[in-house]
Amino acid sequence: MLNKAHRLNKHGSFSYVYRRGKRLCEADVALIFTPARSVRVGFSVSNKVGKAVVRNKVKRRLRASVRERIPMLSGCQAIVVANPSSADKDYHTLDGEIESLFERAGLML
Repeated sequence: MLNKAHRLNKHGSFSYVYRRGKRLCEADVALIFTPARSVRVGFSVSNKVGKAVVRNKVKRRLRASVRERIPMLSGCQAIVVANPSSADKDYHTLDGEIESLFERAGLML
């Protein structure tokens, strides 16, 4: 679980990032981000990914990957979006894509 200070969890916050954010995509994961003073991250896994068990597994893997990178990120509000193909991928594949997205976005310190 992410620390409460690093969670993006209100509808208005998600709407703001979706409206104003820049998008970057990989094969299985997309990143939508805007600059901010602190690091806050939210996750979006739709019903297209699979049933609840599969969606929760994907969210756990994405959270674990982002949690390791929180100290290395510059201030941003970000949403990590899982594509339907992410259900078949292992942790290391998703982790590599998350790292690639944050580096391409210029958010890594």
